[in-house]
Amino acid sequence: PPRLIPSDPTLGNYSGVLDRVPILRYVLNSGIVALLVVVGNVVGASLAGYALARLRFRFRGLVTGLFVVALLVPIESIIIAQFLLVRSSGLADTLVGVALPTAVGALNVLLMRNGFQAIPDDLEEAARIDGAGVWQRFWHICAPQVRGVMTVVAIFSFVGAWNDFLWPLIVLSGEEHYTLTLGLNRLRGTFYSDPRLIAAGTIVALIPILVV
Repeated sequence: PPRLIPSDPTLGNYSGVLDRVPILRYVLNSGIVALLVVVGNVVGASLAGYALARLRFRFRGLVTGLFVVALLVPIESIIIAQFLLVRSSGLADTLVGVALPTAVGALNVLLMRNGFQAIPDDLEEAARIDGAGVWQRFWHICAPQVRGVMTVVAIFSFVGAWNDFLWPLIVLSGEEHYTLTLGLNRLRGTFYSDPRLIAAGTIVALIPILVV
């Protein structure tokens, strides 16, 4: 029967993963994709959320409704059109092509919008009276008040980009661009799979998520 504490503990399975696949390269590729997605969401979702929450413009309610509707669209229904768009842009089989579709997520925009809406209007009105422009009010008044929400957006973005499997599987064809999820899939053979190597690779993939 399985034992919680192994009788002969060993780190040999981790070296086996290193010998089997270039896991360090896959970690680097996943890190680049995750960094692009996190930066895109923190910056893009913050700007979009501030505009939807604090600025007055025509059809603002309609635009907000479009972001809500975007949450209801399953990725499987648009992934072919998404791939054709990325390929026509010359970004197929690139890490930028992997990161671009999730660079600004609808859920993250709505999270930032709710965060900016919670800021008292008096703070921004006082800055406006002092002559602060839109960018000054965003950077000096509003953005520091929503750092907690930005942290949540960054964590959600990182975990989603790090664990994504379907989209990189469609976009990437060269093994030198594989992300970690795709690379670890190579540990599974057609006729034989070593569950110890798969478990060791899974732990390696889990560590960055725990660190973040």
